[in-house]
Amino acid sequence: MEQYIQGQSRDLIDKAYTKLVSTMFTTLEKIAQSDPKTADIVLIENYAAFQNSLYDLANVVPTLAKFYHQASESYEQACTRHISSLIYLQFERLFQFSRKVDELTYTIAAEEIPFQLGLSKTDLRRVLKSSLSGIDKSIGAMYRRLQKTLTSDELFPSLWDKCKKEFLDKYESFVQMVTRIYGNEPIMPVAEMRDTLASF
Repeated sequence: MEQYIQGQSRDLIDKAYTKLVSTMFTTLEKIAQSDPKTADIVLIENYAAFQNSLYDLANVVPTLAKFYHQASESYEQACTRHISSLIYLQFERLFQFSRKVDELTYTIAAEEIPFQLGLSKTDLRRVLKSSLSGIDKSIGAMYRRLQKTLTSDELFPSLWDKCKKEFLDKYESFVQMVTRIYGNEPIMPVAEMRDTLASF
Protein backbone atom coordinates (compact mmCIF):
# COMPACT_ATOMS: atom_id res chain seq x y z
CA MET A 1 0.00 0.00 0.00
CA GLU A 2 2.70 2.49 1.04
CA GLN A 3 4.63 2.13 -2.20
CA TYR A 4 1.59 3.35 -4.20
CA ILE A 5 1.26 6.69 -2.41
CA GLN A 6 2.78 9.50 -4.51
CA GLY A 7 2.98 13.29 -4.82
CA GLN A 8 1.28 15.60 -2.33
CA SER A 9 -0.21 12.68 -0.42
CA ARG A 10 3.28 11.23 0.03
CA ASP A 11 4.54 14.56 1.43
CA LEU A 12 1.66 14.79 3.90
CA ILE A 13 2.12 11.21 5.07
CA ASP A 14 5.89 11.69 5.42
CA LYS A 15 5.32 14.82 7.52
CA ALA A 16 2.85 12.93 9.70
CA TYR A 17 5.32 10.05 10.14
CA THR A 18 8.08 12.50 11.01
CA LYS A 19 5.97 14.27 13.61
CA LEU A 20 4.64 11.05 15.12
CA VAL A 21 7.95 9.20 15.35
CA SER A 22 9.89 12.27 16.53
CA THR A 23 7.35 12.71 19.32
CA MET A 24 7.59 8.99 20.18
CA PHE A 25 11.40 9.13 20.41
CA THR A 26 11.39 12.34 22.47
CA THR A 27 8.81 10.90 24.86
CA LEU A 28 10.72 7.62 25.12
CA GLU A 29 13.93 9.46 26.03
CA LYS A 30 12.08 11.50 28.70
CA ILE A 31 10.45 8.40 30.18
CA ALA A 32 13.78 6.58 30.23
CA GLN A 33 15.52 9.47 31.99
CA SER A 34 12.87 9.54 34.73
CA ASP A 35 14.59 6.51 36.30
CA PRO A 36 18.34 6.52 35.54
CA LYS A 37 18.69 3.04 37.03
CA THR A 38 16.57 1.45 34.29
CA ALA A 39 17.00 4.07 31.55
CA ASP A 40 19.13 1.94 29.24
CA ILE A 41 16.85 -1.10 29.57
CA VAL A 42 13.80 1.02 28.68
CA LEU A 43 15.63 2.36 25.64
CA ILE A 44 16.97 -1.05 24.57
CA GLU A 45 13.60 -2.76 24.74
CA ASN A 46 11.61 0.04 23.13
CA TYR A 47 14.03 0.76 20.30
CA ALA A 48 14.24 -2.98 19.59
CA ALA A 49 10.43 -3.20 19.47
CA PHE A 50 10.31 -0.18 17.16
CA GLN A 51 12.84 -1.77 14.81
CA ASN A 52 11.04 -5.11 14.80
CA SER A 53 7.66 -3.59 14.05
CA LEU A 54 8.91 -1.25 11.33
CA TYR A 55 11.44 -3.46 9.55
CA ASP A 56 9.32 -4.21 6.47
CA LEU A 57 7.79 -0.74 6.24
CA ALA A 58 11.18 0.97 6.59
CA ASN A 59 12.35 -0.84 3.46
CA VAL A 60 9.56 0.82 1.47
CA VAL A 61 9.21 4.27 3.07
CA PRO A 62 12.43 6.36 3.07
CA THR A 63 11.17 8.63 5.86
CA LEU A 64 10.67 5.64 8.14
CA ALA A 65 14.00 4.17 7.07
CA LYS A 66 15.68 7.26 8.52
CA PHE A 67 13.95 6.69 11.86
CA TYR A 68 14.67 2.98 11.72
CA HIS A 69 18.40 3.77 11.49
CA GLN A 70 18.11 6.34 14.26
CA ALA A 71 16.43 3.73 16.48
CA SER A 72 19.16 1.26 15.57
CA GLU A 73 21.91 3.71 16.60
CA SER A 74 20.12 4.60 19.83
CA TYR A 75 19.64 0.90 20.58
CA GLU A 76 23.36 0.21 20.09
CA GLN A 77 24.34 3.16 22.30
CA ALA A 78 22.01 2.01 25.09
CA CYS A 79 23.36 -1.56 24.75
CA THR A 80 26.94 -0.34 25.01
CA ARG A 81 26.19 1.77 28.11
CA HIS A 82 24.24 -0.99 29.84
CA ILE A 83 26.77 -3.71 29.08
CA SER A 84 29.69 -1.52 30.18
CA SER A 85 28.00 -0.73 33.48
CA LEU A 86 27.12 -4.40 34.00
CA ILE A 87 30.72 -5.49 33.41
CA TYR A 88 32.13 -2.69 35.53
CA LEU A 89 29.75 -3.51 38.37
CA GLN A 90 30.79 -7.17 38.40
CA PHE A 91 34.53 -6.62 37.88
CA GLU A 92 34.95 -3.17 39.40
CA ARG A 93 38.28 -3.78 41.16
CA LEU A 94 39.89 -5.29 38.07
CA PHE A 95 39.01 -2.41 35.79
CA GLN A 96 39.64 0.30 38.41
CA PHE A 97 43.16 -1.07 38.75
CA SER A 98 43.55 -1.01 34.98
CA ARG A 99 42.23 2.56 34.77
CA LYS A 100 44.69 3.76 37.44
CA VAL A 101 47.60 2.18 35.57
CA ASP A 102 46.44 3.66 32.26
CA GLU A 103 46.18 7.14 33.80
CA LEU A 104 49.70 6.89 35.22
CA THR A 105 51.22 5.83 31.90
CA TYR A 106 50.72 9.44 30.74
CA THR A 107 52.73 10.91 33.59
CA ILE A 108 55.45 8.40 34.53
CA ALA A 109 57.53 5.71 32.86
CA ALA A 110 55.95 2.26 32.63
CA GLU A 111 58.73 0.61 34.66
CA GLU A 112 57.99 2.95 37.61
CA ILE A 113 54.29 2.06 37.86
CA PRO A 114 54.77 -1.15 39.91
CA PHE A 115 56.42 1.01 42.60
CA GLN A 116 53.44 3.36 42.98
CA LEU A 117 51.15 3.18 46.00
CA GLY A 118 48.29 0.77 45.33
CA LEU A 119 49.79 -0.50 42.06
CA SER A 120 52.54 -2.84 43.24
CA LYS A 121 52.83 -6.44 42.11
CA THR A 122 51.34 -7.45 45.45
CA ASP A 123 48.37 -5.14 44.82
CA LEU A 124 47.97 -6.64 41.36
CA ARG A 125 47.96 -10.16 42.82
CA ARG A 126 45.27 -9.14 45.34
CA VAL A 127 43.11 -7.66 42.60
CA LEU A 128 43.57 -10.73 40.42
CA LYS A 129 42.71 -13.04 43.30
CA SER A 130 39.60 -11.11 44.31
CA SER A 131 38.39 -10.64 40.73
CA LEU A 132 39.32 -13.89 39.02
CA SER A 133 39.10 -16.59 41.69
CA GLY A 134 35.64 -18.02 41.26
CA ILE A 135 35.37 -16.49 37.80
CA ASP A 136 32.56 -18.93 36.95
CA LYS A 137 30.46 -17.48 39.77
CA SER A 138 31.21 -13.91 38.71
CA ILE A 139 30.28 -14.54 35.09
CA GLY A 140 27.19 -16.45 36.24
CA ALA A 141 26.19 -13.47 38.39
CA MET A 142 26.65 -11.13 35.42
CA TYR A 143 24.56 -13.51 33.26
CA ARG A 144 21.73 -13.59 35.82
CA ARG A 145 21.84 -9.83 36.36
CA LEU A 146 21.44 -9.18 32.64
CA GLN A 147 18.68 -11.77 32.39
CA LYS A 148 16.88 -10.26 35.38
CA THR A 149 16.94 -6.70 34.04
CA LEU A 150 15.34 -7.58 30.71
CA THR A 151 11.60 -8.06 30.36
CA SER A 152 12.00 -9.31 26.79
CA ASP A 153 13.48 -12.81 26.56
CA GLU A 154 14.07 -12.35 22.82
CA LEU A 155 16.74 -9.71 23.42
CA PHE A 156 18.75 -11.70 25.95
CA PRO A 157 20.82 -13.94 23.59
CA SER A 158 22.10 -11.05 21.46
CA LEU A 159 22.78 -8.85 24.49
CA TRP A 160 24.59 -11.66 26.29
CA ASP A 161 26.77 -12.23 23.21
CA LYS A 162 27.60 -8.50 23.15
CA CYS A 163 28.35 -8.62 26.87
CA LYS A 164 30.72 -11.58 26.48
CA LYS A 165 32.51 -9.91 23.56
CA GLU A 166 32.86 -6.60 25.41
CA PHE A 167 34.13 -8.31 28.56
CA LEU A 168 36.62 -10.38 26.58
CA ASP A 169 37.90 -7.24 24.79
CA LYS A 170 38.34 -5.43 28.12
CA TYR A 171 40.00 -8.47 29.67
CA GLU A 172 42.37 -8.82 26.72
CA SER A 173 43.40 -5.17 27.14
CA PHE A 174 43.91 -5.82 30.85
CA VAL A 175 46.15 -8.84 30.14
CA GLN A 176 48.19 -6.79 27.65
CA MET A 177 48.60 -4.05 30.25
CA VAL A 178 49.71 -6.57 32.90
CA THR A 179 52.23 -8.11 30.50
CA ARG A 180 53.55 -4.68 29.47
CA ILE A 181 53.83 -3.22 32.99
CA TYR A 182 54.29 -6.22 35.29
CA GLY A 183 56.19 -8.60 33.04
CA ASN A 184 55.72 -12.27 33.82
CA GLU A 185 53.05 -11.96 36.51
CA PRO A 186 50.81 -15.03 36.25
CA ILE A 187 47.34 -14.22 34.94
CA MET A 188 44.55 -16.27 33.39
CA PRO A 189 45.20 -16.37 29.63
CA VAL A 190 42.66 -14.79 27.28
CA ALA A 191 42.00 -18.16 25.61
CA GLU A 192 41.05 -19.68 28.96
CA MET A 193 38.75 -16.74 29.70
CA ARG A 194 37.18 -17.19 26.25
CA ASP A 195 36.50 -20.85 27.06
CA THR A 196 34.99 -19.91 30.41
CA LEU A 197 32.67 -17.40 28.74
CA ALA A 198 31.71 -19.93 26.08
CA SER A 199 30.28 -22.22 28.76
CA PHE A 200 27.55 -19.64 29.47
